[in-house]
Amino acid sequence: MNCVQCGRALPADAKACPYCGLAVPVRKRRRSSDAPAIDRPAYQRRTGSAEENGDSKGVPAGTASLLGIPKGLRHDPETGRKVRVVRHSPARESIRIDALPVEKKPAIYKNTHKRLKRAMLLVLLFTVAVVSATAYSLFGTENGQQLMAGWGWSVAQTDAYVTLGKSYLDQAYYTRALELLSVAVEREPENVDALVYMAQTYTELGQEDDAVQIYESLINRIAPSHPSAYRNLIRIYEQRGLTAEALSLMKKATENTGTQEFSIMLREYTPATPALSKQAGRYNEAIDVVISTPEGETVYYTTDGTEPSEAGQVYQKGTVIHIPEGKMTVKAIGFTETGVPSEQVEANYTVIIPTPAAPKANYASGKYKKAPKVSLRPGDEDARKNKEIVAIYYTLDGRQATMDSTLYTGPIQLPVGDCELRAISVAKNGKISYEMRVTYSVEGNLKRKYTADDTFKNLGLFRTTYTGFVKTYGMPDSYDELPEEERYSPDMICHVARYAWGTAKFAQKNEKASAVLYALDTTNAKMTAPRSTRVGLKGSEVMDKFQDLGHPALDEDGNRLLYNLNSAGYTFGTYRKEADGLYAIHYYTPADDKHTVFLELSYYLDQKGIVKRIVWQRYIAEASGSTP
Repeated sequence: MNCVQCGRALPADAKACPYCGLAVPVRKRRRSSDAPAIDRPAYQRRTGSAEENGDSKGVPAGTASLLGIPKGLRHDPETGRKVRVVRHSPARESIRIDALPVEKKPAIYKNTHKRLKRAMLLVLLFTVAVVSATAYSLFGTENGQQLMAGWGWSVAQTDAYVTLGKSYLDQAYYTRALELLSVAVEREPENVDALVYMAQTYTELGQEDDAVQIYESLINRIAPSHPSAYRNLIRIYEQRGLTAEALSLMKKATENTGTQEFSIMLREYTPATPALSKQAGRYNEAIDVVISTPEGETVYYTTDGTEPSEAGQVYQKGTVIHIPEGKMTVKAIGFTETGVPSEQVEANYTVIIPTPAAPKANYASGKYKKAPKVSLRPGDEDARKNKEIVAIYYTLDGRQATMDSTLYTGPIQLPVGDCELRAISVAKNGKISYEMRVTYSVEGNLKRKYTADDTFKNLGLFRTTYTGFVKTYGMPDSYDELPEEERYSPDMICHVARYAWGTAKFAQKNEKASAVLYALDTTNAKMTAPRSTRVGLKGSEVMDKFQDLGHPALDEDGNRLLYNLNSAGYTFGTYRKEADGLYAIHYYTPADDKHTVFLELSYYLDQKGIVKRIVWQRYIAEASGSTP
């Protein structure tokens, strides 16, 4: 017999298992009322009547379960094996089937099995929960997206690349940061944060040109109000020594971002601004402007509207900028020793000086039998009372009056003949008045002016031939062709005949044409000049032969006009000092109606005022039509 608990063999007379200590149940005999009692082993279980079970020995009810023998099993004492009795029905005999020995497992096995199954289920559920949470953490959260991006996976959120790139930038992993930020910019080309971090990464990698390009793109196009782009680009400019660019960027940042930091930066960075002594505006008189120079700065300025710079004009302290009538723009800027520019100061000035009224004469235009003395006065009575007019200048020869004309100091004696009095007033502010013009005609004997009919005796310009001239004055010492620049006309052949008393010049249209006289320069007292004048006469005697309106001297040298019949100056006579310090009398008159060809008659005087040389010539006037 075996122990029902540990399954080991028991001694025949054992009352308890020597191994596990389990007590051996006492065998009981059971008697039937109608059959003799049969002694059966206590561990056998009776499943039916003796007739139903055949030769099988029954086990009292409850004994099998007590002994741990499964229901339906019987123990055969002869073979020592367990058998299973299958009961099909009451009418059929029970069939005994041999059963393999069944190892009895203790009750603790069943509980452990259940716990294991439960634990496995819990592990499975836990694993599913962990996987779900991990998947959500990776795909549904920002940190998870960043983690996946760090692994090199493609994620949906661009911000994950931006944030992770910024993290790598802070940790000085610049190459990895640039890779992630490049992905973000490729997805969103105008992602401001990504561009700013990328520019910072380029700066750390020493690629400042790429950083500058990004910052300029942000400032000028993508995000003009983003302060980081300005801040970082200003720093780069300062490191490169581009002070002007940095200052300009600070101004732009102040305007576009509205951030106070740039205003403070600008005030601290910008040196003191030069100041102008006069405010911009309109003035009715000329003004003088002085520029203040801040300590430690060099000031540059312009007055023509251009921008002042270090390559411009340096302002010397105390210099006066005079602004006469008109408009002027003054600009100034200061630079420190390090080249940092100040704010530029600019002022537009407009000076409009009132024009004084033209002077007035006490004699009106007209004809007079006797030559009157004409007085001049300021045209505006208030200007006269306030002494605003400081000078009056006039002419009598028809020329326009200027400040170089004769200064009026008292009544003007009019000459005999026709004349035009022209005068201007000059105010104390320098403003010149309108011009006064009056004409007078004074009766009396008046010699005529020089004309084309006034010629040397037996000579005529452009009429006397070279052959005829030689017959009168003999063969010259030499007869040479003139260079082109000295000819009467470039398209004519010109020669000069040289004599002991001077020269005679001849011109011919071509080689077959006759050469004719066009210029005579003589010191020969035997030659009779126009109006019986000649070398050796006094200059005053010469002027008595021609018209002289008695105009006053124009300057302290005594230069004056003898006459001038029109403002164009085609016919006039002058008495003037030459370059050699001696005086000469000149008469000019047109030789044609177009005033392109002129005749000149000039008398050159010596120190005693005696005529020493006479020049008579024909010449072509300059393109302007004026005479020399």
